[in-house]
Amino acid sequence: MEYQGNMLSDESDVLDLLERDRQWLAAELHDGLVQDITGAQMQLEALLCSGKISSEETRAAVLKAVALLRKAVEEARRVVSGLRPPALDDKGLIGAIKSLLSEDGAPGPKIRFRADVAFRRLDPRLETGIYRIVQEGVANIRRHSKAERAEVRLAQIGKRIEVVIRDSGIGFNPAGIGEKSFGVRGILERARLLGGSARVDSLPGKGTRIAVSLPLAGPPKTT
Repeated sequence: MEYQGNMLSDESDVLDLLERDRQWLAAELHDGLVQDITGAQMQLEALLCSGKISSEETRAAVLKAVALLRKAVEEARRVVSGLRPPALDDKGLIGAIKSLLSEDGAPGPKIRFRADVAFRRLDPRLETGIYRIVQEGVANIRRHSKAERAEVRLAQIGKRIEVVIRDSGIGFNPAGIGEKSFGVRGILERARLLGGSARVDSLPGKGTRIAVSLPLAGPPKTT
């Protein structure tokens, strides 16, 4: 399955809009949901320390609730970090991808990473776009592929950058990508918005390969 298209003069603004929406959502989650869950966790921990719980059964239930809240906070913070990746600014694209692939406690196989590039930094929209493409591909591998092996490869070829994400998992029929296949559809659409192309090759039981080709100069400037 291949998706390719030319970018309209105003479409590069869509990338900025999408990123601003992600940043807004990350801030709302961090300042609202995460803080509320943390507050509930602290209240229950204070109750445990107060000595007011006489029943061992009740104490065990509260301990379980605290553990679940702690896990929810960790998961919410992981989501917030994914929505607004500070590693891009701190470490650059290659470092940010390495951090993404080495997340502690992430499910699925260990994902090998290879980068054959000469650049140090790229257009910020291109860096963010490539990071998001890898992020979506890796999420699919971890959640759905059941793969034993997986790889992400970046290669700078002339005036283009190639991104290949592959796994040895259960695969699927690309023709069946529908409205609910947000991960793959997101990769295809983001490649288009960046002025590039994306191809998805997969068969049931044969693994999946996603290949994205993007102009190294980044998306065209708006006029």
